[in-house]
Amino acid sequence: MRTDPATLEIMRNYFNSIASGMGHVIERTSYTTFVQESADFATALATPEGEFFVYPRTVGVTIFLGLSLAKAVEECGSLEPGDIIITNDPYSTDGLATHLPDVHIFKPIFVNGELVCFAWSFVHCSDIGGLVPTSISPRATDIHQEGLRVPPVKLYKSGDINKDVRSLFLANSRIPNLNYGDINAMVSSVNTAETRLLSMIDKFGTAVVKNAMYDLLEQGEERSRQIIERIPDGRYSFSDYLDDDMVSDVPIRLAVDITVSGRELVLDFSDCDPQVSTAFNLVTNGTRHSFLFQGLINYIISSDPFIPVNGGITHPIRVIAPRGTLVNAAYPAAVGLRHPITMRLYNAVLGALAQAIPVEIPAAGGGQAAIVVLSTPDDEATGAVKVSVVEPMGGGGGGQSDMDGVDGIDHSSGFLQNTPVECLENHADILVRCYELMPDTAGAGLHRGGHAVRLDFEIIKTGSIVMARGMERLRFQPWGLSGGKAGALGSVVMNPGFSTEECIPKINTLSPQPGEIVSIRSPGGGGWGNPFRRDPELIISEIRNGLLTKQQALKEYGLVIQDLPGHEITEDEKATAELRQKMASRSDKLWDFGSARENYEARWTPEASKMLAHMLQTLPPLRRSHRKHAVHQRADRLGESQPILPDTVQKIWDELELQKEK
Repeated sequence: MRTDPATLEIMRNYFNSIASGMGHVIERTSYTTFVQESADFATALATPEGEFFVYPRTVGVTIFLGLSLAKAVEECGSLEPGDIIITNDPYSTDGLATHLPDVHIFKPIFVNGELVCFAWSFVHCSDIGGLVPTSISPRATDIHQEGLRVPPVKLYKSGDINKDVRSLFLANSRIPNLNYGDINAMVSSVNTAETRLLSMIDKFGTAVVKNAMYDLLEQGEERSRQIIERIPDGRYSFSDYLDDDMVSDVPIRLAVDITVSGRELVLDFSDCDPQVSTAFNLVTNGTRHSFLFQGLINYIISSDPFIPVNGGITHPIRVIAPRGTLVNAAYPAAVGLRHPITMRLYNAVLGALAQAIPVEIPAAGGGQAAIVVLSTPDDEATGAVKVSVVEPMGGGGGGQSDMDGVDGIDHSSGFLQNTPVECLENHADILVRCYELMPDTAGAGLHRGGHAVRLDFEIIKTGSIVMARGMERLRFQPWGLSGGKAGALGSVVMNPGFSTEECIPKINTLSPQPGEIVSIRSPGGGGWGNPFRRDPELIISEIRNGLLTKQQALKEYGLVIQDLPGHEITEDEKATAELRQKMASRSDKLWDFGSARENYEARWTPEASKMLAHMLQTLPPLRRSHRKHAVHQRADRLGESQPILPDTVQKIWDELELQKEK
């Protein structure tokens, strides 16, 4: 360490103030509701090598701290004072931009000709061209269908705007004025950071400030190693699923092996499924990318609330991610739906750690952050449209060893904020009919999961298009932990309560008519611990609040209710004790995955899925998804009663190879 502890803490506070202040600039000056209300933006300061040495944890999203500007800086060539770089391209930045709507801006800050650091910001632009309004279609088959790709280029050169770059970017959006407002907010944020950092250097000197940057990274690394050292050494494996790839009903399997050795940790994703032909892919270039292990990062930060939040936290972590898998997709794979993968990896990494430290790990949360978006005609004469984010629909949080899951928001997407109904109806052409927590959706447990959210909205305009990217857990429930029960599934219902009520699949693009109502219900969080140990008074309180029915209390908690005069309810203590004693043996599993996953894995055994994943890695990346579907189609012909074992997979593979030769 080059900086004494007292000075380093002063520097840390200064840096945090600058980075947080950048975020507040975006918060107050951006144009789109998704940035203003949902807070899908981020800011940070990075070393000259491109590593974030300070990352605010109280403003904006929290999932980028382990990323690096290094590749993007390299692509830019020489930099000068006044330059500001813009990019949204995953492939030319090693996954700094994780999909095309994520627009990144960064500015080099010089002192006497020396590059001292970078100021960085990003926002999720609500539209950058592509197949559909908002640019993100689950059924996109390559990245060129998802919008305009902007490799790292100078938006400003020596302080002067590059009008050609600006014009090209804005000409490829359905909402150019709103996008430009958000871009200007980012430019203002990095300019503000430069002013404040130069003021800080004037006060303390360049050497002191630069030493503090690297010392904070070292401090973050050391304290991260101390947390990892507490995890028992060993190898821990876990897998989880996305429902499907939206072209077939074949699930997408995400698997991880975690090896803990002293103060270091290796995450091996070799057993993951191959990249798919639709937009469920993640670009990482096989590097230590924070989207691969956000659950681990959050565990470390939660275990040490005072740890410096920066890229140093990730230094003790090594990643193995073979090219052509979901977690290291090869060009030109579509990547618009990269966040469902991130959230399921969150579940998978924590599921693996739960074998080592179950008391410290929560059950699975809802596992989705479905961004519901509405596109409506804005000017029929010009063809202009209005694109509005309706709501980021998170599910309930997972229960923990010491508390219930948070209602309505999953810990893996807790950085997103809901949009107030008043603001929503002001910006979007809809009427909100219902926005509430749903009863009987929380996974039962000593500490229950969080309740799911229901949003019903009525369409007003002809030509409206509804999209909801990232809908998940409509098939496989969020798992319960340490005896807790799985949470409820999500769903989509058209015209609830009317004669035309219909439950529909995941939304790609939906074109409802004026007067129709779209009802989106998120998943509930899994429960933690034996439900039959839950305090009856807590259960009764939820019944009174309308979040739990008496029938569900009896079924999941073994609580027998007595009805008293005046609609008051109380526990029948004797009957409850007898019933709970009979039912107690039902809650002795570490995980409760729910019936759908149990039935699927009884048919498609995990060993067979793992073997197929490795066999597919012998093929070129663009052929793997097709071969996976072909193997599953042949397996389906064998009948539901026959489990698919590794030998079965090998036989089907050999048949397909022989057919190819013919």
